Amino acid sequence: MKRTYKVKNRANKVAASEINTAAHAKEVSFIMVAKGVLAFRESAHIIKVAEDTGCTISIASGKKYGTNKSILSLVNLGITSGKSLVLNIKGERNEEAFREISKIISGETDSNS
Repeated sequence: MKRTYKVKNRANKVAASEINTAAHAKEVSFIMVAKGVLAFRESAHIIKVAEDTGCTISIASGKKYGTNKSILSLVNLGITSGKSLVLNIKGERNEEAFREISKIISGETDSNS
């Protein structure tokens, strides 16, 4: 009977560890240096990436903070070339969102997008 309990308990531990790993994988943070300006067009593109991927995106620069919930909060960060920022992405498709946002911040986006 004790053996059965251990096997059952082990299965629960495996499931719990998989849940914890998945929970940690849903949120990522990066420290970046902007190579371009984050103005209205770039902020709108960040909001579009958040909508497309279903992620919540927040950017902090100095004491200022902006999210994908408000285009003005992103524009008011005053991100210019050479300014450091902290990018935080929460969601299942955070890798895809990071790739797109890093292109925006590095100034590699196509002007027709």
